[in-house]
Amino acid sequence: MHKTRRKSGPDDRATIRPLRPDDRQAVRDICCRTAYRNQGCEVIFEDRELHADYWTRYYTDYAPEASWVVEQDGKIIGYFLGSTDHTRFLRTMGRRVVPRYIGKALWRLVTRQYKKPQSVRYLLWLFVRSWREAPAISYRDYPAHYHCNILRAGYGRGYYTTLTLMFLDHLEERGIAALHGHITEDRERGIWDRFGTSFQVEHADFYTEKPSSLFRFVTGRDDDVVNRAWGIQTYKYRKWILWLKERYNI
Repeated sequence: MHKTRRKSGPDDRATIRPLRPDDRQAVRDICCRTAYRNQGCEVIFEDRELHADYWTRYYTDYAPEASWVVEQDGKIIGYFLGSTDHTRFLRTMGRRVVPRYIGKALWRLVTRQYKKPQSVRYLLWLFVRSWREAPAISYRDYPAHYHCNILRAGYGRGYYTTLTLMFLDHLEERGIAALHGHITEDRERGIWDRFGTSFQVEHADFYTEKPSSLFRFVTGRDDDVVNRAWGIQTYKYRKWILWLKERYNI
C-alpha cells in the first residue's frame, strides 16, 4: 500500500494521498469543472450529477484502491482515478452505474427538466452514436486505465506525472504489465498534437483513432474531433512519463 507522499518546495503545501470516501464530492466537482479541456461539462451536458456519475462513480464508490487526490490547504485540487481491471470496470458500470444513469436521464427527459437543447442531443448521441465511434481496444492485453484531472492551482508542479508513476508502481506490484488510454480531442489542436507524436512512434504498442461527431452533433460546431486510443506496456509508459516529468514538469 502506498504511503502518503508530500511534494517539497518553498511554496508547495500540497499532499498526495489515497482517495477517501469524504473526497467524493470534491472529485465530482473537479470532474465537472475540468471537462472538455476546462470548458466545464455544461458546454455539452448541463446535468452535473450524471456527468460526475458516469466519469467518477465507479472509482469513488466501488473500486477506490488505485486512486489518489492532491490536497492543498485543506482543499482537493486534483485527482487520479485508476482501474487495474477493465473487465471488472465494464461489469460494474453495466450493472451498477449505467442503469441508474439511464433511468435518471430518461426521467429527466420525459419530465422536461433539461433546459438546454444540447443536453437532449448529447443523450441521443451517447445512446445512439458514441459506442459506434469508440476505437477498438484489446482490454485483455491492456487491462488497466486511469482518469486524472488537476485544477489550474496545481499546474506546473509535476502532480500528473507523479500520480501516474505511483499508479504504474501499483500495477507492477500486482503483475499488471500493460494499460490503455483513450482521449477525445481536436485532431490538430489537442494534447496529442503537442506530446503524442513521440509517444506513438517510440513507445505505444498500438495506436488507433476514429472520427467523433460529438461536438458537431451536440453543438453544431464543425470541429475536426477524433477519438484516440492506444495500448502500451507499463515499462514503456514509465519511460515516457519520466520524459514528460523531466521536460515539462506536468
